[in-house]
Amino acid sequence: MVEKYNLSSNSWVNQTYELRNLWALAYLRNQFFGRIKTTCQCEGINSLIKAYVRKKDTLLEFINNMEIVVSHYRNNKRVAEFNSKYTDPLFVTSLPTLEGFAAKTFTRNMFREVRKEIDGACVMNTELVIQDGGKLYFKCNSFGMPEIDHVVEFDRVGGMLRCECLWFENQGIPCMHIFACLKHQYVEFILERLVCKRWTKNAKSDFMKSNVDDPSDSDKVLKCRLGVLGAECSKLMDVACKNSSDFVKAMNDIVNTITKLQNVPRHYNKSYPNVPGRIPKEKVDDDIEKNNSSHLDMLTKRKRHDSVKNQQKMKKGRDVGG
Repeated sequence: MVEKYNLSSNSWVNQTYELRNLWALAYLRNQFFGRIKTTCQCEGINSLIKAYVRKKDTLLEFINNMEIVVSHYRNNKRVAEFNSKYTDPLFVTSLPTLEGFAAKTFTRNMFREVRKEIDGACVMNTELVIQDGGKLYFKCNSFGMPEIDHVVEFDRVGGMLRCECLWFENQGIPCMHIFACLKHQYVEFILERLVCKRWTKNAKSDFMKSNVDDPSDSDKVLKCRLGVLGAECSKLMDVACKNSSDFVKAMNDIVNTITKLQNVPRHYNKSYPNVPGRIPKEKVDDDIEKNNSSHLDMLTKRKRHDSVKNQQKMKKGRDVGG
């Protein structure tokens, strides 16, 4: 392009080309961005808000409309979580074991993306070219395109596969070349190191469980504990409500646990002011405490003086009236 349009002397073009590793996709294949591209997410939110917000709206109408938008977002989230946990997708590939494992592990939206890669692996030609101790090197190419090869390294000791296409490093899901190697080695599940936790069904609960004992932030600990308990109680409700005996047992256990926790005294060591659930007593300067005491004594004396004066007035009034 520079040669075609004679831009070799253009300073902006030269500076932009020098920074190509920050914007050219070829240099960003090994970077993970959580599947966020440019500002598409912000633009999607803005387009949704425009349907509910008008220029002539009052402040009250604007707040009510924004609450509707938030409720729709949360409802869509609940629907997506329900579909991921309580519905089963239809298997369509010729690798049902890998597809079934992906369906149990990933959320429904991410499962659709993983299934595309599994389906692509079904038409891949895979050849073992080098075996070096615990490492295997495969050459993969699509059927009908033998001239385009991808090399995959399979570390059987470390339980990791790496493909030169860098799809896993960029998108967070295994590529079709990796699935082709798993098929070649008769592996019927996705290795743990190839599962990005943020795309799994238990990503939220796993994150909250990892923060339930963070001593640096008591508010964060409280919210995480509430979230973990809520998630586990949701599972309990789903299981226990299907049978009357299970329901009675679960209810008795819950009531007994609540009663037991309510009657257990909480003792906190004064030397640990940051213990969650305990409000530390603030230190008070001696001069401030003396001033507060003197002000309190003055108020008490003034109150007593006013009370004596009122009694004298009442007595004098009774004498005059008599």
